[in-house]
Amino acid sequence: MSSNDTSIVQLQLATRCIAFAVGFPVLIIGIVGNLTNIIVFLSFGNYKKNASSFYMLAKSFFDLNVLIIGLIGHIIIQGFRSYAVTSESWCRFRIPLLYINSLCSYTCVCLQSIDLFLCSSQNPILRQQSTIQRAHYLVIGFLFIWICNESPYYFMKQVNLIPNWRCQTTNTIYSQYRSYFTILVLSNIIPILIIGLFGYFSYRNMHRLNINQRRTLSIFNRQTIRMALFAISIVLVFQVPYTIAQIYFTATVNITKNIYRQTQEQLANVFFFIYAYNTNASSFYCYYAASKKFREQVLQVLNKLTINQRRNRVIPFSQTGRILTLKSSLRLEK
Repeated sequence: MSSNDTSIVQLQLATRCIAFAVGFPVLIIGIVGNLTNIIVFLSFGNYKKNASSFYMLAKSFFDLNVLIIGLIGHIIIQGFRSYAVTSESWCRFRIPLLYINSLCSYTCVCLQSIDLFLCSSQNPILRQQSTIQRAHYLVIGFLFIWICNESPYYFMKQVNLIPNWRCQTTNTIYSQYRSYFTILVLSNIIPILIIGLFGYFSYRNMHRLNINQRRTLSIFNRQTIRMALFAISIVLVFQVPYTIAQIYFTATVNITKNIYRQTQEQLANVFFFIYAYNTNASSFYCYYAASKKFREQVLQVLNKLTINQRRNRVIPFSQTGRILTLKSSLRLEK
């Protein structure tokens, strides 16, 4: 075996190690965090009446789906080198479901950043535009749009590309549409521009408010604004490097590459792909770090769950028999 072949094998092993060592922690942390978000947001009534918190709840739900559908499949493909999740029938369902939930998650972040700008504005007319009813309509409307955007994938014949272990359509036009528009523009460039722009405007609005104007904002609004700003900044940290990598991979897709370079790029692609999943896994920890009130609410929910678990715990029959015998003997002595 030549040195070049040895290097290729080492790079392939490194790719599998990254899938396991980085993918599993992100998966576990993300599932626990998003489930906790959903429980907390549904447990307290004030979160159900605020547009920004509704976007947080919807994003947690979509993020959970992205991790289960996307990251688990990616770990199986890259870590186990299994065709189980790259078969034609599974590709036909997995890829559209993954991008529907992923696009909905990015949409929630974009809508949340716009809502932050409206809530923090000094103009009362703009602040009145932030309503929970409008948030419901926007999320449902964009969900319908993304379903329509991904539905053609169900009717396209799929092929498995062994070098990259990924699903791709045989239709050249639709494949280019997905690569350049859906993946690069809709999933990366547009969300980063909207989040960055409105996040900056919201941050500037908050610093322009004087003490009296800040007092007019409710405690809950100030809390959600801090939580959302933290989450937006983390999204940019994890999404920008992945977007830069995707721009490179898309720009060089038609360049002839040897096997060694393909293996190198596959290693980088796996790393940035799993790295980007932190966007879907880190929202709970951003909220927890940003808001003292949210931390207290998380502890309240955990305490309720543990108390209910203790109350519902089944006592063995031997212990209940002893308790009943002691009670009856005490009654006879009296």
